[in-house]
Amino acid sequence: MSETAGTIIKLLAALTSPKACVKYITVAVTLLISWKYLEPVISETQISKEQLSIVLLLLGVGCGSLVGQAISWAAELLWKQHKSKKEAALKQEMELEEAKREGIEKEQKEKLLLTKIQSSFEHLHFEQKSTLRKLTLKNETLDLSESNNSALEKNGYIQRLVHVRVTDYLTQINPLISHFIKEQWSAEKESKVKSFLEYNYHAEKLLELLEEDNQDKDFPVDKEVLKSTSRYSEGVRGQDDDRENSTGYWLWFEDYLLEEFEKKTGKSYVDEAFISLQRITGDEVTA
Repeated sequence: MSETAGTIIKLLAALTSPKACVKYITVAVTLLISWKYLEPVISETQISKEQLSIVLLLLGVGCGSLVGQAISWAAELLWKQHKSKKEAALKQEMELEEAKREGIEKEQKEKLLLTKIQSSFEHLHFEQKSTLRKLTLKNETLDLSESNNSALEKNGYIQRLVHVRVTDYLTQINPLISHFIKEQWSAEKESKVKSFLEYNYHAEKLLELLEEDNQDKDFPVDKEVLKSTSRYSEGVRGQDDDRENSTGYWLWFEDYLLEEFEKKTGKSYVDEAFISLQRITGDEVTA
């Protein structure tokens, strides 16, 4: 085996990585440059050929190693940047997919909750309906150990905000069902007012007694008009003043209907009005 062949085999055995290959290539290039361009310049120093060969060899190997290392560092840096960008893009894509999946799950849960309240609302206890409606107006403190309230929370209709004391919590309505409750309540109030105006024979007279402009007037009131109301009648309610020797009769609007009556009739009303016995014509009124 020739000396050249042996040298090549040794070099091949040393090429254990792409980085080593780059270094050998750059060393070869710098050696070539040294021999071609630097040898004439250095030979002018009149050193011996052996010294010249050593100097050129050291220059070529040293510069080649440095250039090779620099190329390796640059390539490694570029690869890391490429890899980092690729990983960042993959991470962003995964995050977008996760957000999309969570968004779909959230939307499905919201639809299920809305479907549940729509199908179950009519079956709720009247106190539960009243609680939900009040919470559309403002947050309230509720005793969540009370069965009606705990059921509302368990179903996801109301949410805790602040612990006040023991089992009392400042509570809000679940925003997902708030619009439905408002719409349902508005439709119910509108229906009650419409029904009262259409089917209560004394509706006009009762509203006249509650008109704001009529509170300083003492016109007579037929007892039959007052007898058409009770503590539980819809629209307008009424009862005597609960004393042994009653001095008159109270009239008031069912909760939260005053504004609906004003909107429907275009008139202004008071929350409640007292009708003295002196104004009532006919027999004594009891309710």
